[in-house]
Parts: sequence; structure tokens; C-alpha cells
Amino acid sequence: MELTEALRTRRAVREFTAETVDEAVIAELIGAAILAPSAINLQPWGFTIVPGSERLHKLSTEAKQHILSHPPTGSPIATYAADPAFDIFHGASALIVISAVDGKRQSSEDCCLAAENFMLAAHAKGLGTCWIGLARPWLNEPEVKAELGIPAEWHPVAPIVLGHPRALPSATSRHRPKVVWSR
Repeated sequence: MELTEALRTRRAVREFTAETVDEAVIAELIGAAILAPSAINLQPWGFTIVPGSERLHKLSTEAKQHILSHPPTGSPIATYAADPAFDIFHGASALIVISAVDGKRQSSEDCCLAAENFMLAAHAKGLGTCWIGLARPWLNEPEVKAELGIPAEWHPVAPIVLGHPRALPSATSRHRPKVVWSR
């Protein structure tokens, strides 16, 4: 897939089939992620793969409980989290957690760059992704890190679900960019 086409057509996918994503494909996507630039080439990212839609469905219940007990200020998400049918991981076959492995100033931003590479590479392979930002505070809890095997010193930055999309959502309009030319 040509890069501009991938940028134009990648969407957040929230409906997945039951088909799993092969581990070799996930390894390829991580290979694309680590091609991202990083401050002074520190490459401060670590990857935790949590496979299995059934496991993710169970973890969704835990994440929703955390959201309900620590609701984001001004967010209507608590309404969704209270719905027993709502799956925060959208039935995906895997969760990929990209974490900053150190406390350096730019590490979180560098992980975001790796995440975008990961999502674009997945889209180019016909796979769907969705960044699950609401899961980040829950993923940073020490007991959750231990449960998922995320090293205690890592800081989860980009929780991304991955799977085979039921359908690609249609494009949404973009606002005109706010641009200031400083001359």
C-alpha cells in the first residue's frame, strides 16, 4: 500500500472478526514500529503482547471497573463502562501495549511515534487497530502490570488492539489545520 493511501484510509477499528493474528505478523508489525525515530536514538520502547479475544474480554471487565472507580474528568465514558455489554477492547484478537522502558523526557513521545508506525503497518496488511487510551491508567497499575507480565519499571503509553476488521469504518472529515507561519 502506498504511504499516502495508508494515511488517508487508516481508521480506528472497533469491530473485529474472531480470526486471530499470526505471531509472525505481529513480529513484522513490531519490526515496523521500531523503525520510528527516537530522541538521540534511545529507542525507549518495549512491547507486551496480550493475545486472545476471550482473555481480553475478561480483562475488559477489570479495566471498566478501574474506569468507573477513577472516571476521567468531564468524559462521558463512564456511561459506556457501566454497560455490561461494552467491551473496551472491542473483541480484538490481541492487545499490544507499547511502553516507555525508561523515564527519559522524550520516551513517551517516542513510543507514540512507534505506535503510529505499528498502526499504519497493520493497516497496510489489511488488519485493524484502535488505540485504547482509556486503558492506559489501568495498565499502569502495579497489579495489572504484574498480571500481564509488564515489567514494573515500564510505563505503558500506547495500548493498541489488533485484529481482522469486520469492515473498515468510513472516513471522517478533518478540520482545516491551524497553521502559523513565523517569518
